[in-house]
Amino acid sequence: MKKSKNLWMYIGGRFISLIGSGIQMIALPLYILDLTGSGILMGVFSILTLVPALITAPFSGIIGDRRNRRNIMIAMDFGRGALILFFGIIAMTGFLNIYILFSLQVFISIMDSLFNSSSAALMPELISKDELIEANSAKGGFDAASMILGPALGGVIYGVWGIQMVFYMNSVSFIISAVFSMFITYNKKVVEKEKINIKMFLNENSEVLKFIVNKKGLFQLFTFAMISNFLLVPMFDIVMPYALKKEVGFASQQYGYIMGFYTVGILLGNIAISVYFKKLGLKKLMRFGLITETIVTIGACALVFPQIVSIYGGATWTLFISISICCITMGFFNAFVNTPISTNLQNLVPDEMRSRFFSIMGMFSQGAVPVGALLFGILLDTMKYYNLLTIINILAVLVAAIFLTRACDEAYEAKE
Repeated sequence: MKKSKNLWMYIGGRFISLIGSGIQMIALPLYILDLTGSGILMGVFSILTLVPALITAPFSGIIGDRRNRRNIMIAMDFGRGALILFFGIIAMTGFLNIYILFSLQVFISIMDSLFNSSSAALMPELISKDELIEANSAKGGFDAASMILGPALGGVIYGVWGIQMVFYMNSVSFIISAVFSMFITYNKKVVEKEKINIKMFLNENSEVLKFIVNKKGLFQLFTFAMISNFLLVPMFDIVMPYALKKEVGFASQQYGYIMGFYTVGILLGNIAISVYFKKLGLKKLMRFGLITETIVTIGACALVFPQIVSIYGGATWTLFISISICCITMGFFNAFVNTPISTNLQNLVPDEMRSRFFSIMGMFSQGAVPVGALLFGILLDTMKYYNLLTIINILAVLVAAIFLTRACDEAYEAKE
C-alpha cells in the first residue's frame, strides 16, 4: 500500500504521543509510591485513569460525530500538552502533591476520551476500504513499538531527571502530535444539529445501541471483544503476575521482560500482516489468529503450574525463555485477531455514527476490565491460582469456539 500523507501524519502523531504517554504511565505510579509509599493511592490513581474516560465516553462520541474530528484531535493534543506542561512547572517549583496529581489525571482522562473517540473514527475516512487492513496493521505495529519505547524510557527519565522531566517530555509529545494532525487534509462538512441536551444525548446513543443489536454480525463482534477483555486482560494483569512472582519466584524485572516480549510479538505480528498475511483476508486471518493464540495461551498458563515448574527446576532461565517464547507467539497472533476486528468494525459502522460506536464499545469493553480484575483478585484469595487459570482458559476456549462456529461468518459479512 502506498500510504498517503494523511495516513503517515495520523500514524506518526499517534506514535509520538503514545511514547510520551508511555513515559508518563510508567513514571507516575513510581512517583506516587516514592511520594506516599501507599499502594492504595496507586490503585486510586489507576481508577482515575480509567473511570472519567468511561463516564464521558458517550458524550465524547456525540461530539466526535457532530464536529470536525481532526480539529477535536488537535484541540485535545494542545490541551493535554499545555496542562501537562503546567504541571511540569508546578513539579519543578516543588508544589506538586498527590491531590494536584489526581486532579490532573481526571482532566487528562476526560481529554483522552474526547481524543480517542475522534481518532478511532477518523482513520477510515483518510484511506479507501481496500487499504484498511494494511493501515490497521501499520497502526498496530507503531502502537506496539511505542508501548515498548515509552515504558523503557519512562523508568530511565524518571530515575535520572525526576517527574518534572517526565511531564515536559509528555507535553512536547502531545504538541508534536497536534502539529502532525494539522497537516492532515480533512474537510468534513459539519451538519448543524440541535444543541446537546439530555433527550438528544439519550436518543443519539440509543440509536447506536439499536444499530449494534439489530446488526447481528456487529453485535457478535462487540460481545466477543467485551467478554475477551473481561477474561483475558485481568488474567494477564492480575493472575499471571501473581503466579510468576509469588508462586514461581521470578523477579519483577524478569516479569517486566516477559510482558515486554508480548508487545514485541504484537509488533512482529502486525509487520507480518502488512508484508504477507493480509492476502488471507479478514475472516481467515481472524480464525487462524484466534485458534493459534488460544492454544498458545493455554500452553503459557500450563508452564506456571506447579508440576511443570518442578520439571523445569523452579524459576530457571530455561522456564523464563519458554514463557517468553509463548508470550512473543501470543502477541504475534493477537495481532491477527485485533487487526481484522478493528478493520471489520470500521467497515461495518457508517461514518455518521462511528465516533459514538467506538466510544460506546470502549466503554463496555474497557469497563469489563476492572470488573474482571476485582473478581479475579477476590478469587485469588479463595482458591489456588492454577485452578483459577484453568477456569479462565476453559471459559476462553468456549467463547472462542462459540464465536468461530456460530458467529464468525456473520461477523465478517462485510466485503473484504
